[in-house]
Amino acid sequence: MNVRIVGAGAVGSVVAMRLREKADVALVVDERRKERYSNGLVINGERVVFPLCTPERAERADLLVFAVKNMQLEEAIEEARPFVTEETVILSLLNGIEAEQKLSEAFGEEKVLYAFITDISSNHSGTETTCFSGGGTIIFGEKNNDKSERVMRIAKLFDEAGQRYVIPEDIMHEKWWKFMLNTCFNTLSAVLEADYAAISENQDFIRAVRLVAREVQKVAAAEGIVLTQEDIEEMIRRVTALRDHGQTSMLQDVLAGRETENRYFAGAVSRLGRRHSIPVPVSDFISILLEAKRRCI
Repeated sequence: MNVRIVGAGAVGSVVAMRLREKADVALVVDERRKERYSNGLVINGERVVFPLCTPERAERADLLVFAVKNMQLEEAIEEARPFVTEETVILSLLNGIEAEQKLSEAFGEEKVLYAFITDISSNHSGTETTCFSGGGTIIFGEKNNDKSERVMRIAKLFDEAGQRYVIPEDIMHEKWWKFMLNTCFNTLSAVLEADYAAISENQDFIRAVRLVAREVQKVAAAEGIVLTQEDIEEMIRRVTALRDHGQTSMLQDVLAGRETENRYFAGAVSRLGRRHSIPVPVSDFISILLEAKRRCI
């Protein structure tokens, strides 16, 4: 299977490392990144040289994986266009609840599977990534939850490569659950500069998480998605089990002075609150607070 991966950060590099033994894996890059990555990526101390493909020298992709940040998606879509054929399957590992819609508009909804990655704790800087969690778990499936031939074909590749995955009964519920996790933990960890070890020991942090989660619950219900109290508690259990010094991607972005995905997390809750006339004051506040913090660094 030809697998082309757009994005070589904390997610893309780890997934590429896992799949490369069982698939023809290459990174989609522009000329600037081609030069930057030509000597390889360092993943958990090991230098790995991946094949690099530019749009000008595009090859057919059987599986096209997007592993960029939301604010990079439009540029990534244009870079990836030459790799897409009628048979290409597209898998997005972006956070949030909006990427698949944008990919469907760009390439056709029939090509797009719904997905995200979870249980990944890693730090990324430049061309170096340290993964503390042995790689993440990819949650994926058809929007209608059909166990289609292409879903099972990708599952077979993941099995062979040792990539952890789950094909859930309800992918949209799972995506909203991950959206809740990102909105709660990424945003608050970035505001407070707390790594996973600090989060796991801080009960006041968890109190704040529950306040944000209840607002996500309300806007999710207005969108037809039911997030239960048990969903909230499972989210908390999963994140507080990561007792290492890994950092959320948003915290890494804040510390590095990069743009964050704030408008796709708490900002998205605020937009949905306005759309459905649902007050979400905590999400409004932390979204504004994070932007203020970023401008003060």
